Amino acid sequence: MTGLDIERRVAISLAVGRYLRSADRFNDASKDFTGACKSLSKQLGSKQRFVVQVDFKHYLVTSDRDGNFDIEPITSL
Repeated sequence: MTGLDIERRVAISLAVGRYLRSADRFNDASKDFTGACKSLSKQLGSKQRFVVQVDFKHYLVTSDRDGNFDIEPITSL
């Protein structure tokens, strides 16, 4: 086994560790996002259209009769 083999193994181990940690964060974020979508859809109801301000930014919120929604940033009012 040469020094290059050890360096390569270490690099691969580090890359695998980074991947696994990222996958965990991604899965957690995905669950949080799915929960937020369900909660927002439930709160909105159907056929809504209004502007909200969040963190000093404005957004146009629309929902249809099927419970689908869209949130678009508004650059100025």
